[in-house]
Amino acid sequence: MLILFSLQLISVYLVQSLEQYYLRSYKESLENQARLLSVFMEPGLGERQVWAEDTVRFAREFRDLHEMEIIILDNFAQVIGTSGSQTLIGRRLIRDEITRALAGNLSDDVRFDPVSQERRYYLAFPIVNDQSALGVIYLSGSLRSVDDTLNEVKTILLYGVGLALAVSLMLGVVLTKTITIPIKNVTDQAYYMARGDYSRKIKVQAADEIGRLGETFNYLADQLSHTIDEMSSERSKVEAIINNMSDGIVALDGKGSLIQVNPSAQRLLNNLRLIVPNLNRSGFSLLRNLIGADEMRKFIRRQKPLTAEISNNSPEYTLEVKIAPFKVDRGKLDGTLIVLHDITQERELTRRQEDFVADVSHELRTPLATVKSYVETLLDGAAEEPEIRSRFLNVLAEETDRMVTMVKDLLVLSQMDASQAYWQKSEVDLLVLVTEAVEQLRQKQKVQLPTINVQIDPDYSSVLADRDKIMRVISNLLNNAVKYTPLSGEITISAEAEGKFIKVLIEDTGCGIPESELPRVFERFYRVEKTRSRDFGGIGLGLSIARKVVESHDGTIWIESNPGMGTKVFFTLPRSGSGKGRL
Repeated sequence: MLILFSLQLISVYLVQSLEQYYLRSYKESLENQARLLSVFMEPGLGERQVWAEDTVRFAREFRDLHEMEIIILDNFAQVIGTSGSQTLIGRRLIRDEITRALAGNLSDDVRFDPVSQERRYYLAFPIVNDQSALGVIYLSGSLRSVDDTLNEVKTILLYGVGLALAVSLMLGVVLTKTITIPIKNVTDQAYYMARGDYSRKIKVQAADEIGRLGETFNYLADQLSHTIDEMSSERSKVEAIINNMSDGIVALDGKGSLIQVNPSAQRLLNNLRLIVPNLNRSGFSLLRNLIGADEMRKFIRRQKPLTAEISNNSPEYTLEVKIAPFKVDRGKLDGTLIVLHDITQERELTRRQEDFVADVSHELRTPLATVKSYVETLLDGAAEEPEIRSRFLNVLAEETDRMVTMVKDLLVLSQMDASQAYWQKSEVDLLVLVTEAVEQLRQKQKVQLPTINVQIDPDYSSVLADRDKIMRVISNLLNNAVKYTPLSGEITISAEAEGKFIKVLIEDTGCGIPESELPRVFERFYRVEKTRSRDFGGIGLGLSIARKVVESHDGTIWIESNPGMGTKVFFTLPRSGSGKGRL
């Protein structure tokens, strides 16, 4: 279009310039002819002696010589001679250019002649004498030759423009392909990049601006692909971390819609019997159920981190809830992060520590009170009586032994908890160890004992253990069995092989343990019947120590019991030569 417009503009300008040139040349020619005629006609018109026949003859001869129509008019615009039809002689010829010529001005015009179907040039030349018009020489000539020349020029220009347009079109197609094909490749690349495909590359075929644009797009695709891969990797890592966290993570967007709930949060909220909304649904109801409507309004208004603790009694469950805003932009909450931390065990541990301190204080208070009262009694004069002194000293010795035993047991547990206990494991004959423990028990006890049966096959009695510590386990379990088994009852110690372990059973026919108490019997200072246990001298540490010792040998210990049906205590130890492992 630009080339066509330029060529048309040039063609129009050239044709108009040529036309003006030819018309100007033709005008000068007619003007010269008119000036020549005026030289011949001026004397006659000045003396008003004009002969029509001579004028007509002169005009025709001049016409034949110069191929133009000539009309001679006097100063009244009356035709006095013509080279054409003689019917015009004596008539007045009124034309604009004639009128202007009678005023003394040279005038011309170009009009289309409907008779000859051609353009003609008209020139009215005034014949002037002493500043007065004597007449007018009115010349007219055909512009056919000029028009033919201009038409030929227009034809030449038309063919030239057509040829130029054809060449330009071909060059334009070639040039367009060199431009549009790379641009189309860039456009396609942008389309595929928008869809997430960064593997396609633009073939750069030139080092021009479009080629550099293609190289830039290729570089951009590589950088975007690398960046997105890094973001995907980081997102996968973050998702893996969030999904495998023990703490619950719940995230809300700025509108309060739920956008993230990890499995731990789902589990913790289910334990609290709270309904978790689906993703992209409002999470304010969950937030309100966690911290309450008042706290939620305070958080939204203040937009500052908030910590709360919620509990559930059935089952016993405690959660620490931490709520923090993502970021605040001009006072607008863009999101909320809720972290749920299960502190049930921490609260239970705190409670147990408090109970432990209370139990130790209680266990020490009774013997210390006894020791104090007996010492005060002795100081008040009872020491003077040998019988009372001897009895009091025996009581003081027993209470002191009780406190020493408790402190030793606590020290042993503390060492085991801190992994500071020294273990000297070797091959031990379990049958010999049990027999020795039974004999020590019989020598230690001053009263009659229930029947004790040892049923251990010598082929299954070799274990890998610390002899002294396992002896303590067996002694503690035997002491418990003796304490709660009547004299008419029976205690049986047996052992059998189970894979790489030897399973030891100490069974009695005593009063038994309620099923509800079994999960807690291995807790420190825990006694099923506290009053009766104190009568027998128990402080509730024997089973705790036994469990620690057995577990340190990679074994397990458990109890089966029913009230009135006796108690069975099982524990496992690794067989000699079998290595270590858990059953």
